[in-house]
Amino acid sequence: MVGFMVKKLRMGQILNNLWLILVLFALGGFLCWKMGPGLFDLLKGPKRLTSESNLESMEGKYVSWEVKYPVDEYMETTKTTKINGVSTGTKKKSSSWLVIDYDRGICLSVEVPVKRFEEMDAQADIFYEFLEQETEMELDVDGIVVAGTLEVLEGEELSYFKQLASYAGLPVEAKVYHIGDGVIKGESKTNIYGLMAIGVFILLMGIFILVKTLKNSAGKLVDKYLESHPGITMERLESDFASAQEVSKVWVGKNWTFSAKLDELLFDNRQVVWVHTGSVRRGRNVNFYVWWYMIDGSEESVSLSSEKKCKAVMEKYNQFSHMLVGNNPEYGYMLQNDREAFLNMKYRSSGMEENMG
Repeated sequence: MVGFMVKKLRMGQILNNLWLILVLFALGGFLCWKMGPGLFDLLKGPKRLTSESNLESMEGKYVSWEVKYPVDEYMETTKTTKINGVSTGTKKKSSSWLVIDYDRGICLSVEVPVKRFEEMDAQADIFYEFLEQETEMELDVDGIVVAGTLEVLEGEELSYFKQLASYAGLPVEAKVYHIGDGVIKGESKTNIYGLMAIGVFILLMGIFILVKTLKNSAGKLVDKYLESHPGITMERLESDFASAQEVSKVWVGKNWTFSAKLDELLFDNRQVVWVHTGSVRRGRNVNFYVWWYMIDGSEESVSLSSEKKCKAVMEKYNQFSHMLVGNNPEYGYMLQNDREAFLNMKYRSSGMEENMG
């Protein structure tokens, strides 16, 4: 039968990691859900847009199309790079073109990354040279193949598209279709692969923490402690826990300290030589801690939500005559530079060293 102590520590373990597991699953799941359709399209490959293809039925699908008749660029997209909030310059990111669909007798919009601008510009030159020949035959050269999700052009982009079409004397359909080269479901290939990989990694992290929490359950850790301390019984631990003083999920008993925030869940108070509090800054965040220094040179610590809570835990150790309690910087200096003098201050003078022996 599982005792009260194990139940409380197990619940503490679950609650300590539950929020993190939920956040990881939510974030990882969202990224996989968001990037999943795009990744599926990428793996499946684009469907070729032919002269027989119905654009309306292909709307929202990943398609490839050969551009032969680019009229002109109607809009460019730029990107401003900043370092420490200071702009280092603006560069062209992509180029949007009004393109004639010869087979359907309509105009489409195609956006290409800046690295393909010269290809489109060169294709436009070929097209205009073809027009000067005053022939009604179709242009018999290979065009530029673009691949992306077939979408309906809207907003500011549609406005610029119509302006150029009007200037060139070209008709504009009620619904203008657009292909962003390398853009699937609104995301670039790089984003899809990168964010999907991040999403899977975050999910695996969540699973790892969940498995670790279940594997290192309170019952197993307590059993492990009892195995390494043959003279201790579960009854003694339960009795000490029942009479322990609890502060912020840290139970300070007469003989042991218990907390789900501890790696091993508990330690023997007789091993402690110094208890103090402190904080650690990580970026903009400050984490508050209670630290216990042990006679064997090891450390134990728990992180709590405030300095006040940490001090409340620390003050519970004033009842013990063998350990130093407080944030006196002299204690830390002596521990590092004159361990013998440090131990003589309380640990040895209380007779604890003989009792441990």
